Amino acid sequence: MNRVNFVIFCLMFFAVSFGVSAMAALVPSIARYFNVSGESALKLTWLYMLPYGIVALLWSPLTRLVKIKSLFLITAFGFFLSSLLFSLSQSINQAFIFRFLMGVFGCSFVPLSLIAIAKTVSGKNKAKYIGIFFTCSYISTLVSVFLSGLLPWRVIYLIPALLGLTAFILIFKYLDSFDFRKEKFKISYHKTFKDKQAVRFFLVIIVASFLYHALQQRLGLYLSSRYALDQTTISLIFTVSILSAVCFEFWGGFLSSKIGSIKVVKAGFIVMSVFALGLLFVSQYQLIFLIILFWGSGWALTHVGLSSHLAHFPDKILRDSSSLNSALRFSFGGLGAVFGGVLVETLGFNILFIAVGLGVLFLGINTHKIII
Repeated sequence: MNRVNFVIFCLMFFAVSFGVSAMAALVPSIARYFNVSGESALKLTWLYMLPYGIVALLWSPLTRLVKIKSLFLITAFGFFLSSLLFSLSQSINQAFIFRFLMGVFGCSFVPLSLIAIAKTVSGKNKAKYIGIFFTCSYISTLVSVFLSGLLPWRVIYLIPALLGLTAFILIFKYLDSFDFRKEKFKISYHKTFKDKQAVRFFLVIIVASFLYHALQQRLGLYLSSRYALDQTTISLIFTVSILSAVCFEFWGGFLSSKIGSIKVVKAGFIVMSVFALGLLFVSQYQLIFLIILFWGSGWALTHVGLSSHLAHFPDKILRDSSSLNSALRFSFGGLGAVFGGVLVETLGFNILFIAVGLGVLFLGINTHKIII
């Protein structure tokens, strides 16, 4: 893979990542802007994640029929238009519709890029490429979360619209075709689910994403209600988390190459549990600036470790696994966000912290047994 192609992949991922985590921080502000409850505005998180997860299943089969460049052209333009319209929404219902469409189009970038990287980059370099690729996502998230405390939410979502348009132009002019149409169009996910290694791998993806987003998507509301923090302070706390994630995502790719991806995943889950359980003992919000480092770094390590492990799947299941990876991460992440709300409304935030903390700790202790 040449450098220009990889830069375009990174730009697309930067665009789609911009504002994803910022939404969790911006929920209180958007609720006040449209004069709705925080729970109502929180739908903007899972109305993006669920369609993202479901539609992501289409991209692997479509690469058997259509060149990857053609798919990117369609989805980059769709992402640009839906992001633009979301930033111009005049009501919360309009925002729900366009946020939904952002998920529909944005879900293509990761599985298609992973397929291209896995098929064109040599084995030893895959983890490094993936580490850099996902680092771009975390840098994008860092910038958007930081700016969410300074700029109006409409401007935050105008930026990915402009990035999407830029990506569309660059794809049209410079991206290679990436033609992998050696097979007829078919849905063949059943082959992947016959592979025991793949099933165990995706079980970890499902549980991890469910638990992570159950807490992550409610964190902004928790900080607002528990400590009465303003938008700038909430965004700064999220910024610290993403900053730690950027560092560990980048080095996690190199670390996976040296000590193995499963060990990196194991460490990541255990570190995440420190934050979730630590919230039970924090009485002053200033301490959250410290312990949230564990949340961001832990998730980054699990993310890059699992993605590196996926890139080494056998070619016969690699293509479908790349789509399943995104589909399961976001669909079960969306369900986790809904579950987190139910748990908080019925039993309170402390029970949510205990459930997530013990859940990711269990995954960390048993990662090797489950996947290998």
